[in-house]
Amino acid sequence: MIVISRIMVSENYDEEGLLKVIKAFELSEKITKLTWNWNNYLDSVTQAHELMNQGQKLFVEISEYEQRMGSNLSVYQKNKIDESVEDLGKLIPYMKNKIKPKILENKS
Repeated sequence: MIVISRIMVSENYDEEGLLKVIKAFELSEKITKLTWNWNNYLDSVTQAHELMNQGQKLFVEISEYEQRMGSNLSVYQKNKIDESVEDLGKLIPYMKNKIKPKILENKS
């Protein structure tokens, strides 16, 4: 039992890392809802732009967080953040398939 306690103490679990994972899940939820209901949104392309903006900001936040925490970040917490980012990335192709670019004809 003492060994388990020492292991638990050596791991750093902080609230900021947990909040990054939560943000990734929230963004995943929004992207999933947009993808499933693409035709029900008034302006789904604008919504997609906003979500991609949020994703870009989150990726920067996570990078800054990982740099700041360095070796103090537990392997478990780093894996949880990485997994949430990977899951988020898996949703992008579904949204990408919904986007039908309008081709502007060159009328010269």
